[in-house]
Amino acid sequence: MAGHTRRTGILPVAGAAAAMALIAFRAALRRRTARRRATRRAAVAMPAGTGTANTRTAAAGTATTGTATARTIGILSDSHAYGKHSWWRQTVVAGAVPGLRLGPYESHPGAQTVGLVDRLDAAVRQADLVVVQAGTNDIRKGRSSEQAAEGVRVLWDGITARGAAPVAALVPPSDTQPALAVELNRLLRTAAKARNMPLLDVYTPVAAADGSWRAGLSNDGIHSNRKGSDLMAEAARGQLAGLTN
Repeated sequence: MAGHTRRTGILPVAGAAAAMALIAFRAALRRRTARRRATRRAAVAMPAGTGTANTRTAAAGTATTGTATARTIGILSDSHAYGKHSWWRQTVVAGAVPGLRLGPYESHPGAQTVGLVDRLDAAVRQADLVVVQAGTNDIRKGRSSEQAAEGVRVLWDGITARGAAPVAALVPPSDTQPALAVELNRLLRTAAKARNMPLLDVYTPVAAADGSWRAGLSNDGIHSNRKGSDLMAEAARGQLAGLTN
């Protein structure tokens, strides 16, 4: 009887242990499923091409042409290439420029030129050409147009030193520092010409004579709205096509 009591006593303990193990397994499964769902939501919410992981994905999978002669082009910039309808998204990202395929997409809202130095390695990865559009935030934060232009030249040098070819891009107008935007673009034009460097002018189609935005093309005086972005993209499309020659 005593032996029988001991054996029957073991059964409830074993059953309870099995039940607890099953509960723990199900809880772990729910946590793993929740993590996977959260990861997928984050991937959908993140703008394509922002950050190192997206840079690799963009370079690997968004060719605009099936030919072996296509040139890979990336961008190193602040927020002007970042928006949903930005001139960059409407041209290279959209595959609207034959002969060019999307490379690294290093667009960082709020970045000054000094901050973009840290993104140089990522910007040249797998890229033949890298467009640099920066300096707006430098002059917004109190730097002179000369200091902003020097910061851009440092980025050009960094790209060249890493084996890719820089492409200059003028900064958009500014309602808060229009004169500085005009002077910065003048300095960028001069420096690009001295280096025999390609230059993209997405400024002229949207700028008033004093360097501010033309009426109706910006909602905040800093960034283009959809109409302004469309005009900038139209101007950039043909200029970018010239880079494939």
